[in-house]
Amino acid sequence: MNILPDWKAWNFRALLDRIALLGVQAKRFAAVMALTVLATMVVTSTAQAQSNVTGSIAGKASAGSTVTVVQTETGYTRTVTASSNGTFVITAVPTGSYKVTSSGDAGTLTADVALASTTTVNFADSGVVAMDKFVVSGMSVNPIDFGRTESVTVFNAIQIRQLPVARNTTDVALLAPGTVQGDPGFGNLASFGGASVAENAYFVDGFNLSDFRRGVDPSNIPFEAYDQFEIKTGGYSAEFGRSLGGVINATTKTGTNTYKAGFNVFYTPDTGYKDRPDIYYTSQTGTPGSIWAYNSMDKREDLQANVYASGPIIKDRLFFYGMYSVRDYKATDVISSGTLIRRTTSNDPVYVGKLTANVFPGHSVDLTYIKNETKTKARDTRFDFATKTDLGTDPLEMTSTRGGDIKIARYLGSITDSLTVSAMYGESENALSDLSDADLQPLVLDGRAGATRRLSGVQSIVSSGLDTREAMRFDLTYTFSLLGDHSLRVGFDREDNVSKDNSSYSGGVYHLYQTVTPGASLSGSTVPAGVTQVTRERVYQIIGNFQVKSDAYYIEDTWSLMDNRLLMRLGLRNESFNNLNKAGESFIKIDEQWAPRLGASYDVFGDQNTKVYANYGRYHMPVASNTNVRLSGGELFTQEYFVLNGVNGDGSPIKGPKIGNTTTYSDGSIPDKDTIVDRNIKPMYQDEFIVGVQRALSKDYTVGIRGTYRELKSTMDDMIVDHALTEYAQKNLGITNADFLGYFHYVLANPGRPMQTAWDFEDGNGVVPVTLTPEMLGYEKGIRKYAAVEFIFEKVWDGKWTAQLSYTWSQNYGNTEGWVLSDIDQDDAGITQQFDTPALQIGSYGYLPNDRRHAFKFFGAYALTDELQLGYSGSWTSGRSLNKIGWYDDPVIGTAYADAYYLVSRGAAGRMDWVFEGNVSLRYTPKWAKKKLTLQADVFNVLNQQTVIERNETYATDVLGTRDATYNLPTAWQTPRRLRLSVGYDF
Repeated sequence: MNILPDWKAWNFRALLDRIALLGVQAKRFAAVMALTVLATMVVTSTAQAQSNVTGSIAGKASAGSTVTVVQTETGYTRTVTASSNGTFVITAVPTGSYKVTSSGDAGTLTADVALASTTTVNFADSGVVAMDKFVVSGMSVNPIDFGRTESVTVFNAIQIRQLPVARNTTDVALLAPGTVQGDPGFGNLASFGGASVAENAYFVDGFNLSDFRRGVDPSNIPFEAYDQFEIKTGGYSAEFGRSLGGVINATTKTGTNTYKAGFNVFYTPDTGYKDRPDIYYTSQTGTPGSIWAYNSMDKREDLQANVYASGPIIKDRLFFYGMYSVRDYKATDVISSGTLIRRTTSNDPVYVGKLTANVFPGHSVDLTYIKNETKTKARDTRFDFATKTDLGTDPLEMTSTRGGDIKIARYLGSITDSLTVSAMYGESENALSDLSDADLQPLVLDGRAGATRRLSGVQSIVSSGLDTREAMRFDLTYTFSLLGDHSLRVGFDREDNVSKDNSSYSGGVYHLYQTVTPGASLSGSTVPAGVTQVTRERVYQIIGNFQVKSDAYYIEDTWSLMDNRLLMRLGLRNESFNNLNKAGESFIKIDEQWAPRLGASYDVFGDQNTKVYANYGRYHMPVASNTNVRLSGGELFTQEYFVLNGVNGDGSPIKGPKIGNTTTYSDGSIPDKDTIVDRNIKPMYQDEFIVGVQRALSKDYTVGIRGTYRELKSTMDDMIVDHALTEYAQKNLGITNADFLGYFHYVLANPGRPMQTAWDFEDGNGVVPVTLTPEMLGYEKGIRKYAAVEFIFEKVWDGKWTAQLSYTWSQNYGNTEGWVLSDIDQDDAGITQQFDTPALQIGSYGYLPNDRRHAFKFFGAYALTDELQLGYSGSWTSGRSLNKIGWYDDPVIGTAYADAYYLVSRGAAGRMDWVFEGNVSLRYTPKWAKKKLTLQADVFNVLNQQTVIERNETYATDVLGTRDATYNLPTAWQTPRRLRLSVGYDF
């Protein structure tokens, strides 16, 4: 039964019906809750727990007094009764500024509630306890929050506006200690704690916008609509899952009782992109003087304009927020070794609409709609490098479409002083379409003379795909006292995700021209005498819809002891997932994935100035839908080699005789699920340990140190088992002449563990169960380890200046990066080539691509005058380790994987240079315009550093091991100095 509602029938009654159904689905935890209520005497508690979209207010007032909090901008109201010792807590409070009053105390206090944080107020101590100077100010990004045991950095929109930061969630995340920039091939996404860039989770208003297909294309929303960001780098609670890296948790802006409107414009002119160096071949790398990368004519220009309006529809009851964003992006690049020039444009509008209703005191509903579909168009024409002229001939155009509609409904309700509930339902679309006007024309690449050049076609894969997500969650928070104060949270979430795919090679086939040596091994045969050139011909096609269903339940108790000096977080999460092939049949299902989440914090001296904390957590990763598509989708994928007798005028090959066998990676049929997945497969999961200390040196200065250790305990990947099946047949079935090499039979399993699969040995018995030992398989256990120590210093904003400095020492090592393989820019989540054959394990252990031994970061702001403010940010990071990859005659699959093997131990071929990036901004808000006008200039990479951040790591592309002409040449550079000008006006 599909328990997800029809969006078109969406209304408040439907939402209430949905919440009721969520309650039925959560009956297991409701029973736990009922037992808890019966077993305890209900009194108000001061233990705090926060959800992913709200915060908490806690403190002390007169015993038995009525404490009321009112959000100053919306009138949202909550009331509780203080306990017999005067303590109180109000959980699940929307972010914002509040007035706090107590019937038994004089005065009114204010509290700024940040995302997923606890704000403490204290009537007994004239309004503020020690922690307030860090939390209530709302300007600390790493507050000493005794309600937390996790590693987190929190930013609001005001703080981000003060800093020179690119307007995207990745650059915000990279401000946090423990994050590093990932491979350029995946868009420079953030790596958290040594995990791959594809293993992060992205939430907006409680809704998961992560990329469940490959992990590298999370849905984006207009940056102007963001209100707060919570960057979780480790130790996150049982509420969060489906991530081994980090969590970027954000909320959007909302309307208030004040009518507001405004606009802003951001313009990045073409100021320095062409400053990247040109790279020519040297005498060691090919024909001297030939161009490898021509950057002198590259350009970038970006113009973005936003308008917004918000305000009350009914005062204190119903509010609206809306924003509309248009962008005009232009780029020019000379590509394909100076033979083509590409002009890229993108100018689609995106927009956000949001309604917030305070239905009655303590109950609110948010309805959000986001349209983020964008089309990026690229036009290629021939380029004459000798004259540096765009010839304008052979034009080819491509269009890539991403994004779609996002719809989110959220309910927050206070049932009693001690009981709050929240519910969320959402839908999203993410288009994955890459089309061109040459999709009927095969792609032809020429790699015979150094750098690979394109002779024909536009793109290798023509795809028309769409990812859709339907998600819901229900959370309940109950506070009580029993041997201390407790805040007990239980909840569940469910996702129903579908990947629609229609992909094939352009023109149905893809050619790569290569040089070979007569007598060399190739495709199970020998290159004939006199043959020096071949064309490798590949055919690929996949069509279908692929579903992934996942559920999770959790329970977590935040337990406060010793007069609130000791806080313990005791959590447990249980996840399950079910992946279906295109026939709608389950081919892998794993449940009962139990994940403890344990944490503690301790107020060392009882003055809330020194916090010691520790965490242990287990985190699971689901199977990406990319695995459904590639492994169980009836994929057709073949490869053949032919003698190349010449090239036609249109770039197509003049083919001679075929060399060797046809390599069939997959034959187009939907495979028997028992033959492609280990029946005893274990989930991919990671254990994490964190210990840290935070200390307030004064009311404005804090320092901290944190140690983190992560270890991937189990991984999944597809593995060729031809050789193991051959050995099994010979030893166990008596088939002495068995030889299944070359079948390219892949099985999804856990490397290093016994495998239970099935196979037809062609002996008349059909498909039979098979148990293959690790010794037969020859695959090592997947290993990924991360160890780090972070040092953090923060100066809290005092109206004059603020700063954060951090240094992270870390090591990231093992034999698997995770969901992606940065060495070759492969984003086949869950089925990279890392474990495809045992020979790929030789030399695979070492420093991983996200290993950055040292990382210094800084950011902050300084008020030069009441009208003029300076902002700054930057990082200085040690370089990435390098590999030496090349050709190997694999005893299992021969030369089918060509130049994919490690020739030296992973990461042992040197390191790239340190990368320094310093950014500054100057912000002007004149008094004569009543500070409604903002003029700002941001300069990124102010020193115009041109450090290489990626090199070609393929050393040998032929069986003789000859050094490739492009080995170690740069493929990506640090982005040059650029200027961003902006103007904004708030009415």
